[in-house]
Amino acid sequence: MARAKDVAKLLRGGVNDKTSPARLAEIMKALRHAEIAKGITPEKLVSLLEELGPTFIKLGQILSARSDMLPQEYCNALQTLRSSTTPEPFSLVERRLRDLYDGDWHDVFSDIAAEPLGSASIAQVYKATLAESGETVAIKIRRDHVRQDMVRDIALMRRASDLLNLTGSTMIQGVDINVVIDELDRTVREEIDFNVERENLERFGRGLATEPGVTCPKAYDEYSDETVLVMEFVDGLSLEHVDELREAGYNLREIGDRIANSFMRQMVENGFYHADPHSANFIVRPALSDEECAAGKKDPGEVVWIDCGMMGELSPYERRLFFEMMKAMIAQDSHRLTNLFVEWGRVKDMPGKSFDYSALLQDLSALVNRYSSEDAHSMDVAQLLNDIMGILDHANVIMPQSFVMLVRGLASLQGTLISLSPEISILAVVERYVKSYFVRNFDLIDEAEDRVFTSMAAADKALHLPERISNVLDMTEKGRLRIKFDVEAPRPMEKIGHIIDRLSLSMITAGLFVGSSLIYSAGMEPKLFGVPVIGFFGFIGAAVLSVYIVVKIRKGQ
Repeated sequence: MARAKDVAKLLRGGVNDKTSPARLAEIMKALRHAEIAKGITPEKLVSLLEELGPTFIKLGQILSARSDMLPQEYCNALQTLRSSTTPEPFSLVERRLRDLYDGDWHDVFSDIAAEPLGSASIAQVYKATLAESGETVAIKIRRDHVRQDMVRDIALMRRASDLLNLTGSTMIQGVDINVVIDELDRTVREEIDFNVERENLERFGRGLATEPGVTCPKAYDEYSDETVLVMEFVDGLSLEHVDELREAGYNLREIGDRIANSFMRQMVENGFYHADPHSANFIVRPALSDEECAAGKKDPGEVVWIDCGMMGELSPYERRLFFEMMKAMIAQDSHRLTNLFVEWGRVKDMPGKSFDYSALLQDLSALVNRYSSEDAHSMDVAQLLNDIMGILDHANVIMPQSFVMLVRGLASLQGTLISLSPEISILAVVERYVKSYFVRNFDLIDEAEDRVFTSMAAADKALHLPERISNVLDMTEKGRLRIKFDVEAPRPMEKIGHIIDRLSLSMITAGLFVGSSLIYSAGMEPKLFGVPVIGFFGFIGAAVLSVYIVVKIRKGQ
């Protein structure tokens, strides 16, 4: 129930705000023009947000990654939002440059092109030359009043949320408005502060330093601030111009593979990745000098990631989960995949809905089986990811924003790769990356130690199994525990026999593995090629027996 002082506070805020009524009138006019009373299609929603301006465009871009809040067709439509606008007069740009550079920007730049390279709702980009070094740079300049306008729009949204809160709810069809507004507020404050993008460029560049043929623009700290970002000018061809890239002699398949591998490294190894890898955010520039090309060398080109305002970040824990998910998909391990989703996500807490593990496992198993039968190169990755998100939503599992951004990035990257070459598949790249990563990071000693520890833990559990069964039977006999059997097998005792056989084989394997590993680590003689013979053949024997068990289980024997 709303309190009188809450109502008074809300009304007082509205009376004191002299700018909101005019903006509110603009919003109402746009809503009437869109005829939302007749319903709103995904396309109509995109047009409406573009008409409402930068804040609402940014809101749409945020919601495009929230398939847990909006139907997937709306998310797909919102991903097309691009905030290209009419450039503002150069006289306004000069005024802001004079304010930044103590009255005369000519001390920093010998010249600035009057026509912008690009114009968006938040900023414009100009080509310029540094006066001191003669280097060609790109200047990203924030539009006039954009901060005030976006802060005002967010304040209006919060006021609308407060009004809803007076009725006792900020939930509309399961969407928490305050959560969306908070995320919009955080994103806007980061994107209109160019110090954040400058730091992103520096951090991103350090992560790309070890990747040959892939980079991002260098930032010039001494000439930049919150409203102006001076960067290295990238002279090359946009990935949007595929025909021009082909005419320039670049190998598009090789460039696509390089981009995909870079994206995988960013997510798994660096944990800091470009969250919007669409074609317009890549430029390919020559990697060789004119003399090298004249000598007959083929220029592979250098891929430059640009527009680093929207970046994603994964913690070491999330990076491990993501890598394990990729491994589970490649191995078609539905059980492992299900457990990873449950571990990373959270159960949706809503009336009348409950988490159903068996349904989630069944749906993911069907999905993995369906896609494993298809050719990786012809597979629709965007549809695969949408199917996964739909299954998780149906099972009432909500994945965190970090995962949703990652999924959207993969879907966007697939579109970019297809535009370069239809033969490129992000799934095929993922499979190659997982295998190469495993080989690059494999340590025999560490792996043996992990296996020994796991085997000893399994053996310890197996030794205590009779005691636990006895306890369960004792509790059942005394009426403190009820056991419900749902036996579908035609010969249950035979099935139980198979289970006991597998358990016995597992205990034998554990014993062999532990014993051989201990002998190996003790360095006992005799040795063959510097390796203890007993430990070596014990290790091989345990591995062969393990494979035998897996084959038996797969055959249901």
